[in-house]
Formats: sequence, structure tokens, C-alpha cells
Amino acid sequence: MSDIPKILKSTQPLLYETGFDEWPYGYAGSCFSVRWKKTLYIVSAYHCYENHQIAPESTLYSIPSDQRSFFGFCNTLRGKVQGVSDQKHYDQIALEVSCEIHDRTSLDSVVALDLSIPSNSISLSEAGLSDIWLRGFVFDNPAHEVCYEQCKIRQQAYVTNGIVSSRKSTFDHCHMIKVKTPIPEGFSPRGMSGSAVYGKDLSGNVRFGGTVIEYNEYTNEYLVIDAAVLSGVLDHANT
Repeated sequence: MSDIPKILKSTQPLLYETGFDEWPYGYAGSCFSVRWKKTLYIVSAYHCYENHQIAPESTLYSIPSDQRSFFGFCNTLRGKVQGVSDQKHYDQIALEVSCEIHDRTSLDSVVALDLSIPSNSISLSEAGLSDIWLRGFVFDNPAHEVCYEQCKIRQQAYVTNGIVSSRKSTFDHCHMIKVKTPIPEGFSPRGMSGSAVYGKDLSGNVRFGGTVIEYNEYTNEYLVIDAAVLSGVLDHANT
């Protein structure tokens, strides 16, 4: 494996508060950070919240400059592309981090690409794609758990790359990507939804490629929402 891009650190486990005293925390998948100029967002697959019946605002994304504290949110964003025949691309949500609650030091401590800069994104169907990277948190990993007996929250990421193929999906504004080792051997892909996919171009630049929402166990491909969908949602919200 080649040098791991630092931007992968922006992908964290989707930890949340359950609201129950006897079972206060849980994992629902993966999530990641992006910026639109100075505004910070935490992004994940919407179905991660639906499947666990939790409010997106319950997300616990730790502040790098203060690991025992978590970001608070002031707005949620979703966006459909008009005139398309399916809604797969709608399966993502962006949580706006409150700049009234958090100071600039906390906000700037997060590693995140600014999607208001077009060169920070890449289409996963571009001919100039030389590699693909993603980092996620699979539920089957025994080192990734909320352990109530020991009162510990443990996390361990799975990082993979090595592009095998990348193609447009039959779903609008989505791609199908395959890497050499999409998941650890013997593990289920559950937990990888909400991960960010990063594409490396021919010049070696690592750029945002999209959001993982599904895994096809027959073709061993991830279904990824195109980066332009999220960029369009954030652009509209900040215009």
C-alpha cells in the first residue's frame, strides 16, 4: 500500500447517543468532514440514521483539538437533483457545524477538503483517475465496539485502495467502484456506508470523489454518490 493520504483522517465512525441510560452509545456506520469555504460539515449516508432510528443531530464527531468534546450542529442539508428517474443520490445528509458554539481553533483543527474549490473534487468516471482510497468502520471488527463491560468506546478503521475498476452506475449521479481488497476477508461490509471516497488524479492530487451508500456482494463493488451532488447542495445552501 502506498502512503496513506492525510485526508482519510476526516472519516470517522458514526458514533451516536441512543438516549437510553443503560445503552447510551452506538455505532451506525461511517461519516466524514468537508468544508464550504469557512463552514464545516459532517456528512454521512442518510440510511445509517434511518436504519438505527436516530436523529442526525445525535452524531458524535469528536473535535481533534479536544478529543473528549463533540461538535454541535445548527442545520441539516439534503438535496435531490431535479429531473432524474431514481433517488439513490438522495441517500446522504450534511450536518452544518455551529460556528456559534465552536471557536475557529476547534473548527480549523478538522482535516477537510473545501468543496467550494472545484479542483478538490473529481468524477470517479474520469479517465484521469489513477487510484481510489476509502476509510470506513466495519461492524464485524472486534476492535471496533462500544464495550459496556469495560466502559470503553473502541474504534479501528479499515483503510483500502488499489483501483480495479470505476464506472458509471445505472443509478443517476452514482458510480460503481472496485478496489483490490474492498473489505477484510471474512467480514461483512456493514459499517462502510457513509465513508468518503477519494480519487487520486494523474498528478498525484487526492480529491473528493463521493459518498459510499451500498456494497454489491455479487460484484464486490461500492455504490458511490457522485461528488457533484454534495457540492451542489452546499453551493445552494451558501449562495
